[in-house]
Amino acid sequence: MKFPRIAPVLLLLPSLVRADPTSGGAASIEHLPLAGFVEVTSLEQLGNLVVTDTKLGQSADTVTQRIVVLRSEEIEHLPTPNRNLAELMRHTSGQFVNVLSRNDANWGSYAGLGPKYNSYLLDGLPIDAFVDAMSLDSAAIDRIEVHKGPASVLYSNYLSMDFVGNQAPLAGTTNFVLKDRVDAPLTRFRAGTGAWATHVGNAYTQGKAGQLSYILSAGHERSDYTPYGVPGSWLQTTQSPRYEKDKFFLKLNHALDRPDHTLSLYYQHTYHQGNMGRPNRDFGHHYDTLNLAYNNSFASDWHLQFKYGERRYDRNFANDAFPASLALVNHENTRQTIRPIDLTLSHRHGQGALLTLGVDAQWVDYETDVRDPAAKARAENRAQARSTGYFIQEKIQLEEWILRGGVRRNTLEHDYALLSGNTPATTSARWSKNLWSLGTRYNMAPDLAFYANAGSSFMAPAAKQIGGTVSSPATSGELPNPGLKPESGIGRDLGMAWQPSRELAIDLRGFLNTIGDAIVTNIVSAAPSQVRSENAGSARALGFELDAHYSPSATLSMFANLTRTHTRVKDPSNADHNGTEIPFAPSELANAGLSLHFPGNIHAEAYYHWVGRYYDSTSRGSRQAFGHFGLINARIYTDLIQNARQEVRLTLDLNNLTDRQYRMPFDFRDPGFNAFVGVDVRY
Repeated sequence: MKFPRIAPVLLLLPSLVRADPTSGGAASIEHLPLAGFVEVTSLEQLGNLVVTDTKLGQSADTVTQRIVVLRSEEIEHLPTPNRNLAELMRHTSGQFVNVLSRNDANWGSYAGLGPKYNSYLLDGLPIDAFVDAMSLDSAAIDRIEVHKGPASVLYSNYLSMDFVGNQAPLAGTTNFVLKDRVDAPLTRFRAGTGAWATHVGNAYTQGKAGQLSYILSAGHERSDYTPYGVPGSWLQTTQSPRYEKDKFFLKLNHALDRPDHTLSLYYQHTYHQGNMGRPNRDFGHHYDTLNLAYNNSFASDWHLQFKYGERRYDRNFANDAFPASLALVNHENTRQTIRPIDLTLSHRHGQGALLTLGVDAQWVDYETDVRDPAAKARAENRAQARSTGYFIQEKIQLEEWILRGGVRRNTLEHDYALLSGNTPATTSARWSKNLWSLGTRYNMAPDLAFYANAGSSFMAPAAKQIGGTVSSPATSGELPNPGLKPESGIGRDLGMAWQPSRELAIDLRGFLNTIGDAIVTNIVSAAPSQVRSENAGSARALGFELDAHYSPSATLSMFANLTRTHTRVKDPSNADHNGTEIPFAPSELANAGLSLHFPGNIHAEAYYHWVGRYYDSTSRGSRQAFGHFGLINARIYTDLIQNARQEVRLTLDLNNLTDRQYRMPFDFRDPGFNAFVGVDVRY
């Protein structure tokens, strides 16, 4: 097993990219006509291409921005103590992954910006970086492409009304690429048990029937868990915060008349229920995720993609009157449906040039209700949103130079029927914005490349930020701010990718991200837990990422990376905020890892993660400081049986080995050391 390739894919493939056309390497397929491309491309060759840069498979040395790829075999061996997809990227540079608990979202940062500036994609269609990372099953994922730098031309914002609202790909985008073509049948059963009476079971099967590839999976997880809040806070418990999760997904891919003419369907349902450690703090959430995709290569050098998705969120919470009383106060229900579509045309022309153009849109329905103990319901929020984007991008190759440029026209419309239980004075809002993106890459030598990129983004305030979720002074949630203005930003980066030897790869990337009228989420109260979104003037994040990966032998692999960031908020009209740091963005992040293969078929991996100082607000008067801690996670596994018919693997996870029960924002706390042992049987 290898560690995640912290160096970009191009450093792993120099021999493939510049191979002789007769060798079957990536260069031999790069200039093929789009019609028939898939038919003559093996699964291994397809896996060595990246799709996020242009929405179509491209060899890595033609990408102007840095893309880190985590493949399925690597994903299976990465520690995820909170069962959250965001944790799969914890040890990549530039990302602060800060999952609050197994029942809560990741509240981290990307390239010095807060959690809403790196969008998440599922096979190129946007998903929610907060909610969907908690619900989606990693078994459905073939690889993860972490696209660093501005990506707002080809990919739209995600118009979520929940959590901190809209999410924009200013600092980058993370694309979870689903498994598609099935090369061999496989059935597997997994089971495990661990700390806090955690029990997990999963069944998975994949196969082919003619031109139809299919994947089916179902799993169940339950745990008594353990208190994950600061003692005496609003998260104080009187009993075990038990939870259960049930997941099911189906993936179908049908080749209609040839391998590059396909129709595919993905559907996942997750039911997450439990309580937060008090008698009247139960919850029950339903998540449904649908992707429908049609692909067709035609007219030799044209490719058509049409994608449609549905994301349904039904989240229910019960609230008590803690600390005054444990009696039930009300039930809150949030329902949100988001329907994204994307129609993209790709045209390969000239000597390796690629034109990408298309249109995308989203439709959003958002509702929240409150039901009192007598079961009387009261509507709190009713809102709808729509977005439309038209985009075009050209990428050309001039020998060692790659040049890329694109523009987008974005229009967003919001309708507010009800906010905070009242008909608002402003019932609609509309924004239009022109966005741009430029990039270049110079492949100086087979083992050395330089790149630079810049692009703009635009983000409107969400209904939740304008209308809030707090129905009474004692209720936890978000306070309303009807005066919020939209924000805009520009992302820039400059980098170098170098592979001085077959064993060693080094990357250096600098970035500068600026935002005008930045919308930040500030903590107003800890008990009850209340936040408010506010415009904080302008914000600036300047930093660099340094990565190294060293694999001297097949039995030893190492990596290390360092991210340094300097952030500032400029708001001369507010002395309390002016000159402070951007919330949730640590000044330093560092990671290191070691993978060893021992005699007796024993494999061991260890990961170290260091987080520097960061704050939860731009307010000097009320913010709290966090960070300055290190984490060590380890995994040991061995194959008890391994032959052509069956494989049985035993795995031991040791998380937070030094038992660091560090504090996190919103009064969360890491529960400390925990262990998990599992068995994986494959046929």
